[in-house]
Amino acid sequence: MPLDKVNDGNLHRYGYQATDGTLVRFIVIKKSENAYGVGFDACDICGASGYYQRGNQVVCILCDVVMNIATIGFSGGCNPVPLKYEIIDGNMVIRPANLEAEKNRFK
Repeated sequence: MPLDKVNDGNLHRYGYQATDGTLVRFIVIKKSENAYGVGFDACDICGASGYYQRGNQVVCILCDVVMNIATIGFSGGCNPVPLKYEIIDGNMVIRPANLEAEKNRFK
């Protein structure tokens, strides 16, 4: 996806249909000038309940915990499970194999 689609500092939610039909959800937010928070729309504690944006905060739908946006993309706590990505020629590239590897979280 082109970086200009996610450079506004807001939470962006996406879905990928896995080979077995499971919808694998993930989120992207620009954290700073050169850093992005990219993770699955799920965590190890609350499962696949997901996240939403409330004002300038990212919040867990299940437990209402406010995420420290700077830590999105790192594991631990109620943070979104990290998702690997690359920046190539002004685009964020997320490999399907990385999405497929976590599809069981969304079943």
